[in-house]
Amino acid sequence: MRKYISILLILAILSSCALITSCTGRRNDPEIVVELFCDQNIMDRYMKNITGYDHVIYEQVYADFGGRSIGPTEYRYRGIVYLTPEEASRLERAYNWEESAGPEVEFGKIDDDFIGDGPWHTSGEFEQDTFKTVSVISCAFDGSKIVFDIIQS
Repeated sequence: MRKYISILLILAILSSCALITSCTGRRNDPEIVVELFCDQNIMDRYMKNITGYDHVIYEQVYADFGGRSIGPTEYRYRGIVYLTPEEASRLERAYNWEESAGPEVEFGKIDDDFIGDGPWHTSGEFEQDTFKTVSVISCAFDGSKIVFDIIQS
């Protein structure tokens, strides 16, 4: 009888381990989801001080843990804002811009050919005034458009 109970106990432990592993081990690595948008929501939420733009294209990037995520998801946004000539001129005059190597953004769905060759400029002042509620990974201005990569903090 004692032998029978030992075998049942071992089987129960193995079954428990298998059940726990199957529930938690199915998807260890999250799927990275990239969604493409051409609406003004990004402007309304994060770039309110840019008032003149023709259009914007951006990606919303997040990790999908298959329903196992606890807490809010941090979204990353990367895209291009095509400014009106008046707004581009206003931004050039309003901030101190330093020449830079260009945007360091790796897009998932936006065609890199739309970025252009520059010359590119950055401004810490502009980033502070524009992106108050997010962290800036990259932000560059070429005199007609802004290429950005930001993440919720």
